[in-house]
Amino acid sequence: MFADASSFKRKAYAIATFGTLALSSAFSNSYAAQSVRIGIVYPKTGIYSSLGPMHLNGVTLAIEDHGKVLGQKPELFIRDDGTKVDKAMTAATELITNEKVDVLIGHIHTPINNALATLTDEHKIPFLYPSGGSVFLSGIAKDITYPKGVVKANVHPYMVYTWLDSIQRGYAAIDVAELKGKRWYFIATDYEQGKEAVGFAQKALADKFGDQFKILGETWAKQGEVNYTSAITNAMAAKPDVVFVMLPGQFVQFQKQAAALGLTKAAQIHWSYGERVSATAAGDAAYGVTATVDFTESNPDWKLSSEFAKRFNQRFGDWPGWPATSAYQGTRMLLLAIEKAGSTDRAKIMRALQGLEDPNPITGRPFMIRACDQKSIQPLYTVVWTKSEETPPGTWKILKKYSQPENAVLSCDVKANYQKMPY
Repeated sequence: MFADASSFKRKAYAIATFGTLALSSAFSNSYAAQSVRIGIVYPKTGIYSSLGPMHLNGVTLAIEDHGKVLGQKPELFIRDDGTKVDKAMTAATELITNEKVDVLIGHIHTPINNALATLTDEHKIPFLYPSGGSVFLSGIAKDITYPKGVVKANVHPYMVYTWLDSIQRGYAAIDVAELKGKRWYFIATDYEQGKEAVGFAQKALADKFGDQFKILGETWAKQGEVNYTSAITNAMAAKPDVVFVMLPGQFVQFQKQAAALGLTKAAQIHWSYGERVSATAAGDAAYGVTATVDFTESNPDWKLSSEFAKRFNQRFGDWPGWPATSAYQGTRMLLLAIEKAGSTDRAKIMRALQGLEDPNPITGRPFMIRACDQKSIQPLYTVVWTKSEETPPGTWKILKKYSQPENAVLSCDVKANYQKMPY
């Protein structure tokens, strides 16, 4: 006897349902099995080539330390941009369109990172800016006037920024003044970040100390300039307590000339941010210089800092400094966000970054990403470059930790408030 029609319908439905579930499971397993694809654009060559390898080492060690991401080993796609905007854009476009990367990691140079942020916004790719110091990329939604100019509104909803900007370092200058004196001379490179660093430091110092804070003079160097005799001579004539220096890529030349001409004995030289590479290369001339950092391997209150430094040294043969440390911690935050999102869905990754806090950062606490500007809040240490047998030839020894790093940033009132944006 043949089965009735209803029996056939039940069997057909069961077969169709099983097939659909099997197909769905296959697609799901296939998706889960895909590795996270990470694109990296960095300066292997060009004016920042001396910092490029350390930056890349920080990124790669963070990925190695994290291990599998979403259950799979991530794939890395690395490109050199020669520290040139056009080359960086070509490399990033190729990574996005051909390699189909899920996220992109940038590097040090502000103009390059701003161009990459514009590109990744267009393609809706999460973009990490881990190592530059410009307020311009900190989620500004309204033009901000400061003593040396105006920071223009610059909104990038797919970018997260995880290092110290000029405002944070400006607030940290307050601790330097309390330790070393309030009569300052400023020497900086004549470009946007140089102006930002000087301007926001001057504003923070004036707001804190009023008439007690004195600006004794300024010297503005051309980009690429290597002879600082005139700047040093003018600074010495002014007899300041502190000489504030913001010369990216040229700290070594300046410091050696300052020592030769006697400035290191006449005043406290303070670098806007600490470069271990430059302090090491400057030799004896660098000992005694102060700087602002968010990481030092000799942090007595946070053992994870020294543990990371030893691990980095064993892996690469060098002791880490900026930008290795900033690249490491920024990459760590990006990976934590992907895990929190539970997928490579781009909108979910950006939402996961907003308000994300790392309980175990290499910097010490706090380390978190504000939701309103996708900008990091982290420790601010005033440090002095000191000889060290443990991490030769030296270490950034902590003199003071800024007491309220969460207040050393612009108000969310002038920020993009990304958490309210649709993705």
